[in-house]
Amino acid sequence: MTLEAPPARVAADGRTKRTLFCPTCGHESAMDGDWIADDGTERRRLLCPACGGAVVDRPQP
Repeated sequence: MTLEAPPARVAADGRTKRTLFCPTCGHESAMDGDWIADDGTERRRLLCPACGGAVVDRPQP
C-alpha cells in the first residue's frame, strides 16, 4: 500500500496554501521552493533568495 500526500489546497487567488511570502520584499514561493535553509544548532530559518530576509525563524524541534 502506497500513501500519497493529499493535494495542495488552492486559495481563491489561485495560490496553494503552502505558499510563503517574504515580508521584506514580497517574494513568494512554495514551502519547499527556492528558500535558502539556514539551520543553526538551535534555530530553523528559511531565508529569502531575493533579499536575504528571514521568512521562517523558529526553534529546532
